[in-house]
Amino acid sequence: MDNRLAIFAVLTVAATASKIFFPRAYVVTKPLPLLFIIVLAFLHPTALDSLWFAAIFFGLMGDMLLLYESKFVLGLLSFLLGHIFYIWAFHRDASGAPFSPALLLGVAAVGTGAMVYFVRHLVAGRKKKYIIPVILYIAVTCTLVAYALRYPVISTAAVGVLLFAFSDFLLAFGRFVRRIVFVEAMVLLTYFSAQWLLARHFAAF
Repeated sequence: MDNRLAIFAVLTVAATASKIFFPRAYVVTKPLPLLFIIVLAFLHPTALDSLWFAAIFFGLMGDMLLLYESKFVLGLLSFLLGHIFYIWAFHRDASGAPFSPALLLGVAAVGTGAMVYFVRHLVAGRKKKYIIPVILYIAVTCTLVAYALRYPVISTAAVGVLLFAFSDFLLAFGRFVRRIVFVEAMVLLTYFSAQWLLARHFAAF
């Protein structure tokens, strides 16, 4: 195994374990996986991709904001900006295949289903103030998924974004539907894996 991947895996497991078993240490361990990715990117001899860097920077800011319950919306906004920069980076990259109507229809259908699902729970849970932010976030995430699926399904771009979208879904599930320890662990494992794969796509370290 690549030593870099091994170190990243250790940092990811440490962040996940501390989230569940050592909450006080989580403030320290949570940003470490993304900080490690950023360090690797700066050490790589090729030019740094500014759009990717902006995306992962806002991801890091979102990580820190979500440590505090009162800053959930700000954390959501930070991740939203990160998604927008990822979309911009994919849009700039002309190597992906053209959009297909079937792809767009499929992504739109899944996104609409997710919107309906969470809006129902937000209304039932008397959390209507989150409806517009959640709908906007899902719409942007669907756009990101559509861009990433222009690449082969087994590519780092496609798998990375799909894991990111799945992590977002689990995060919203834990926040608005039901909190489950297993789900909280999966949020981190899928999220950090997604950021690693997207870094491999854009930063190529």
